[in-house]
Amino acid sequence: MNDATAALSGERAGAASTVARPSRIAALDVARGVALVCMAIFHGSWDVAFLHIVRFDPGASIGWIIFARAIAGSFLMLVGISLVLSTRNGFRPKPYLIRLAMIVAAAALVSAATYFVMPEGWIFFGILHQIALASVLGLAFLRWPPRAILLAAVAIFALPFLFRDPFFAQPALWWVGLAPKPPGSFDYVPLFPWFGVVLAGMAIAKFAIASGWDQRLATWQPRFALGRWLAFGGRHSLAVYLIHQPVLYAFFFALAAIFVPNGAENAARADCADRCVAVGKSATDCQNYCGCVFEDLKGKGLMASFLARTMADDQTIRLQETIAVCSANTFPPVPEAPESGTLN
Repeated sequence: MNDATAALSGERAGAASTVARPSRIAALDVARGVALVCMAIFHGSWDVAFLHIVRFDPGASIGWIIFARAIAGSFLMLVGISLVLSTRNGFRPKPYLIRLAMIVAAAALVSAATYFVMPEGWIFFGILHQIALASVLGLAFLRWPPRAILLAAVAIFALPFLFRDPFFAQPALWWVGLAPKPPGSFDYVPLFPWFGVVLAGMAIAKFAIASGWDQRLATWQPRFALGRWLAFGGRHSLAVYLIHQPVLYAFFFALAAIFVPNGAENAARADCADRCVAVGKSATDCQNYCGCVFEDLKGKGLMASFLARTMADDQTIRLQETIAVCSANTFPPVPEAPESGTLN
């Protein structure tokens, strides 16, 4: 079974004891592998949308949102299960600290990379950050009975739905998850409510050990190639997690450059026209208005920064000037009707 650092580390755990216990449960590796496949599907769909290969927004679809949260929840539940099963024969500090350091280093790498590549939504507290923190906080619950852990899980999960305060809106406390509005990030997995999912996994593992299910599960091995490949991915899940997104993004970036080189601009023009029509303007006028705005952006050399959402303050002022001019030219003010009784 995996070490306490979580489902994504995928390392061996379990110490020798008088009762022989397997060091790894293949069924959990397969479950972790399935979660990785689902994560790759979501990240691929996000890349396709972000690069404007297909015009849709996964973050605006309730189905995709539920899918993404289910993936995060499955990983974190496996974190709790891993923590309990890896320490059921005794806690080993050295492998625990080594694997915790790996998770922390990986989380720092993700933060640094996204800060420089996608600063508008950089990941300051994502799934890896949550796993690292949960691996430490979970140690305090190892000796609790399963029912008490389950009650704590419910309380932690429910808290942000019942209580939020502006005090937690300061950036230093964003990781807590109790601000009135969540901060913008491409991957935000704060302490509340997500640590509650980890505790739920711990409670499940304790119930399983008490009933002997951990030993029954350990006798199962995948018989088919698909199951073995999923188990392999689950055993090396941290490496798969770190590698898959750069590979997917590079693939779709190349695809976009070859087949839809103007995809970002075309999608932005279409979004502009849709918003214009939504406020009651005609489709023809909206096409003319958006064409005016985007041609002016090109002429002023602002297109790249506009599409990348990295416009400086002076560039934003120039954009507002463009919008004002194009709006005035495309939608001239309608003369007021003369009041009743007034001569023409």
